[in-house]
Amino acid sequence: MFSRTAATKSLFRPGYQRLKLLLWLLCAGLSMGFAQASEEPWRLYKKSEQVSLQQRHISQRGKKLLQVQVQLDYQGSMSAFLQVLADTNNAALWLHNVAQVTVLAKPSLYEDLVYTRFNAPWPLTERELVSCSEWRQQADLTFHMQVWDCAELHPDNPGKLRLRGFSAHWQLKPLPDNRVRLTYIGIADAGGKVPRFLSDPVALSSSWKSFLALQQQLQLAKYQQPHPGICETLQSVTEACQRLKAAEEKR
Repeated sequence: MFSRTAATKSLFRPGYQRLKLLLWLLCAGLSMGFAQASEEPWRLYKKSEQVSLQQRHISQRGKKLLQVQVQLDYQGSMSAFLQVLADTNNAALWLHNVAQVTVLAKPSLYEDLVYTRFNAPWPLTERELVSCSEWRQQADLTFHMQVWDCAELHPDNPGKLRLRGFSAHWQLKPLPDNRVRLTYIGIADAGGKVPRFLSDPVALSSSWKSFLALQQQLQLAKYQQPHPGICETLQSVTEACQRLKAAEEKR
C-alpha cells in the first residue's frame, strides 16, 4: 500500500494547489495557442476523419524532445473521459503497450498520483512513469487537466527506466449534438541511450494507436455515466453544475 510522504502532502496541500492551478492554466493557455519562435512549427504526422496528430521537437534541459499534439472528436459525454481514465483495469484497451496502471493516491476528487508501466518494444527498455494530475472545469464548461512528472514521490524499480520530465495538458470542450472535442499536448524524455531517429517513430506510432483506441473507448455506453465533478450542460441542476455556477457568481 502506498504511504503518502511529507513531499506528497506538501505537493497536494490546498494553498499550493491554488497557486499552481493559476500557473498551469496560464502555461496551458499559452501552450495550446502559441509556439515560441525558437521552437519548430507543428508538422502533421497522421490524420483520420476524427483524429489528428501533429509533432515537433522542443528544447528542454539541453535535449531535443518530441512533443505531440492530438485533436479528436467523439460522440458522448465529457464525463466519459474521466470514467475511462478511472477504469485502470482496462487501460490496455486503449493505452498502447501499457502493462500496468495503478492509482497510488487520490488526495481529492480532482487530483491523482498514478504509476504507469509500459511494455516497451525493441529497441527501448521497459519504461515506468509516476505522474500527478489535477483537473478543473471552467464556467463555459471547458475542462482542463494538467499532468506532470512526480518521479520523486515513488521509489524507482530495478530494471525499469523511469520517464522524466513528463508533462501533458488535456482540454475538453463540448460541441453541439452531444459531441466533445479533446485536445492533448504532451512531452516526455524517454531516457536511455536510444537515438532519437529510433525512439521517435516508436513513440509516434504508439501515440497514434493510443488515441485512435481512446476515441473508440470514449463513445462506449458504459462510460457515459455522469461523473460527480463534471457539469455536462449549463441547464443541468446537478451538484457539479451548482458548484460551477456558485464559483462564477463569486468572481
